[in-house]
Amino acid sequence: MRYLIRISLVLCVSFLFIGAGTKEIKLTEGIQPGNLAPEIHLQGVDLKGEGYVLLQFWAAYDPQSRVENIQMSRTISQAQKENLRMISISLDENPAVFQGVVKTDPLNVTTQFNEPDGKKSAVFKNYHLKAGFTNWLIDSNGMIISKNLTPQEVIEKVKSDNT
Repeated sequence: MRYLIRISLVLCVSFLFIGAGTKEIKLTEGIQPGNLAPEIHLQGVDLKGEGYVLLQFWAAYDPQSRVENIQMSRTISQAQKENLRMISISLDENPAVFQGVVKTDPLNVTTQFNEPDGKKSAVFKNYHLKAGFTNWLIDSNGMIISKNLTPQEVIEKVKSDNT
């Protein structure tokens, strides 16, 4: 009987080791560091590719987020990091307001996008957005590295990850 128990135990342990070595680890979609960033279905927005993406959300009706968007845009532009691009999404429901702010502030039109469904949009729900400025740093595979960074922290994070 002991012989059968030992053989059963050896077989069970062997199967566990064999099974553990063949399983792939799959990242889950979410909004925390280590998660895959939820997809965004806006024309021109692609979170995967070469280098890092700083994804941020703002709105003209929120003065603080608008100021922070300007500061982040300028810092990223001045840093001229080849491995860092910015995607800034306005949640203004009126596209004319969005376009006016982009011209007035002035912001780089290639980094600014508008989600005209605002708080009713899938992106608002998928990223669990609330009022205020929010951002995520995403790697080339679409995985979230950090969130809610200052402009200097973004530059330092990208610099430190490249060394």
